[in-house]
Amino acid sequence: MKDRFTGALLGCAIGDSMGMCVEELPFDEVILHYGGKITDLCEPHPSSPANFLRKGETTSEFEIVKIIAESLSSRGRLDIKDIIERYLDWYEKEELHNYVDPYFLVSLEEIKQGKDPKRGGSSIEGALPAIPIGMFHYTNPVLAVEGAKAVVMITHKNEIVLDVASILAVAIGELMQGKFYLEDEYPYFIELLKTFVSLEETKEYLDKINLLIKENADYETAVNVLGNGSFALEAVSQALFVFLKTSSSVENTIINAVNSYGDFGGDTDAIALIAGAFAGAYNGEEAIPDRWKKSLKDYNKIVKLGEKLYNVAMH
Repeated sequence: MKDRFTGALLGCAIGDSMGMCVEELPFDEVILHYGGKITDLCEPHPSSPANFLRKGETTSEFEIVKIIAESLSSRGRLDIKDIIERYLDWYEKEELHNYVDPYFLVSLEEIKQGKDPKRGGSSIEGALPAIPIGMFHYTNPVLAVEGAKAVVMITHKNEIVLDVASILAVAIGELMQGKFYLEDEYPYFIELLKTFVSLEETKEYLDKINLLIKENADYETAVNVLGNGSFALEAVSQALFVFLKTSSSVENTIINAVNSYGDFGGDTDAIALIAGAFAGAYNGEEAIPDRWKKSLKDYNKIVKLGEKLYNVAMH
């Protein structure tokens, strides 16, 4: 089980680190610059929003996941006050969040001023705290959803983001337990996720994923049907489709998630972060290619964080 905790966090970090290189870049620009698909951690493209980062570093999206994981592992429980303090600490270090969802930063500014943040936007960043919450409560999807919503609502009260957070929290817990043999049982997995969401729009996206997998749709079709932008339902659906298509291969999952830019670009780091989390949770750290782990800047720290989170979740 420890292998699945470290696998989920490493999958997040590697997906984010590779995905940042081609974020918002159209297909032809990627081919022109890199000569083909991204298959390894590399320097971000000069036009990527992450162009100030280096090979193997991670973006503010992984930082959000890490903040929650660090709070849970140090407090041994869900401590909203501690998470808010960590968020505000991070907010003060501007170099760490150069291009995070503006709503996230607006909410933190309002908290800093003692105000209650407004509804917030519908970007995927708002839902990412659900990943470590789902890991912490991996045996109890009801608690995972309650905890994920409580943390997400610090910055986002948007119903779509709360639904997506529920999907992330439940999915990661179920995958860590290895309850489903996804090659055959993906429809049951998707049906389970549907029971934890409230909006018809969210259920429609989950149905679309089911149909695309059933029809063995290609990745280009999935981008056209589901979208691949920062809108929370697009990013999580694209990540889920890519993962379910090759669920037993961390390598294929992350490579195809990273390269889900389509003709017009997409939120490839968020999509690959989520798909990497799913694949790492389902297959464990040992299934992650060594070449990626060696290139990841904070590999040892992330492994230690995964182990600490495992230790507190087991007590």
